[in-house]
Amino acid sequence: MQARISVNVTKKQNAIHPNMYGQFIEFLGRCIDQGIYHPGSPLSDHHGFRQDVQKKAKELKPPILRFPGGTMVKLYHWMDGVGAAKERKRQSNRIWGGVIDHAFGTNEFIQYCREIGAEPFIIVNMTTGTAEEAADWVEYCNGTDDTYYANLRRSHGFEEPHNVKYWGLGNEEAAVPDIGFLHDPNEYIKASWEFAKQMKLADRSIKLVMVGEKPEWNKAILDELHPICDYLSLHYYARSESDDYANLFHHAVRMERMIVDTKKLLDLYPVKVESFDRWYRFPPRQQEIQIALDEWGIWQHQSSNDYVADLEAIFNWKEALLVASMLNVLQRQSHTVTMATFAQLVNVLAPIFTNENGSFCQTIYHPLQMYREHCGNWLLSCEAESMMLLDGEGQETESACLDVSATYHDENGEVIVAVVNRHPERSLTATLSYIGQENLQIFEAIELNCPSWETVNGFDIEDQVARVTKIDARYDSERGYVFPPHSITLLKHRYIIND
Repeated sequence: MQARISVNVTKKQNAIHPNMYGQFIEFLGRCIDQGIYHPGSPLSDHHGFRQDVQKKAKELKPPILRFPGGTMVKLYHWMDGVGAAKERKRQSNRIWGGVIDHAFGTNEFIQYCREIGAEPFIIVNMTTGTAEEAADWVEYCNGTDDTYYANLRRSHGFEEPHNVKYWGLGNEEAAVPDIGFLHDPNEYIKASWEFAKQMKLADRSIKLVMVGEKPEWNKAILDELHPICDYLSLHYYARSESDDYANLFHHAVRMERMIVDTKKLLDLYPVKVESFDRWYRFPPRQQEIQIALDEWGIWQHQSSNDYVADLEAIFNWKEALLVASMLNVLQRQSHTVTMATFAQLVNVLAPIFTNENGSFCQTIYHPLQMYREHCGNWLLSCEAESMMLLDGEGQETESACLDVSATYHDENGEVIVAVVNRHPERSLTATLSYIGQENLQIFEAIELNCPSWETVNGFDIEDQVARVTKIDARYDSERGYVFPPHSITLLKHRYIIND
């Protein structure tokens, strides 16, 4: 069948928040220690930050960076990671193994955020930590008065407040296999009220992210906490359940379904909380509850028996096609998902991979970087029709060959249509139509591709991902636009949009 793409340019749908392109770091494996932070390495600066990694991270332009976990946050006490480095507490990482020396703590994290242009997003320990400890952390980061923790920050060399806006109340608290006592939603609700009150009393301007999980958990949480819940956290990891090529792509469909279903629940609660009898010392939520997809990515295991080392996955080009498809989902659902942090930034299921001598960009790095650099900040409505991917038995799957999203950039007036051709062997030709603007023209096409969907990058080879930019790309309405097999294409258009 002839594929078809239709973009409605008569009206912008909603703004796309830049925080959708965030990243996440945790004390897990070589993500932080020996990843972004490696004192003594000839590749590191005087802060201990690996400069080769920092350059690659900065080119991703992450607007927000999540820290310090992750599951590990259940044992993280922030006071262990401030003050003189040589006096900081060394502790066993009982969650993931190894030792944490806390040389990379709160201030190092803030410095790293500033270096790469990201806003800090901090998760607090609700398992072995207390509400008072969390509030003290807020005061340390944001306090401006003559108080103990604000002065402690000043004594550590940071006169001005860090102004950390985003704070998460725990991580995956519903996960029974993890340590903790908040697996029951009623227990999480009880603890969250106390954490929220104390943290908001330290800084009433902060935004709170509550832990989400399955629908019944989410409803219980929101029924009680919606007046103070700015974001509901969701996590989604894609995993291959078989060697079938098409199998992986159904995760984009499932992720979108999860977001849509959660949005239906969020719509049951008021956009703006007018009555807040439960508490009066800080204002209730003033905007509708948003989704923070603050862990998302691909959880592919290697073949070793070492669980943590197993997370140092090498991603092929098919997995990059899935990342692009998931980015399309985030764009299509950007009216609800206004924060997303890819898990994780370095070495652990990550776009950047290191050893002691250097680093390279994995295949999945390239769609993350290209979408952030080129896609617009407003969503446009679009529809796409194409043949469905077939499974190994020749049966249709729930994933179309072409996956599409469309955005508008209000700074330069460009319309960007992002198209992923997920077919492993066939080029697909699609007709393009533009509702409301007949004179819309493609002026540039940016295409990412690899020799094969099985292609990977590594230390000893040149980057295998080819980026081809076609200036003054011509579109023949009779012939259509040809999207090569296993390709990611951004079609950039110019026109005047109507508000």
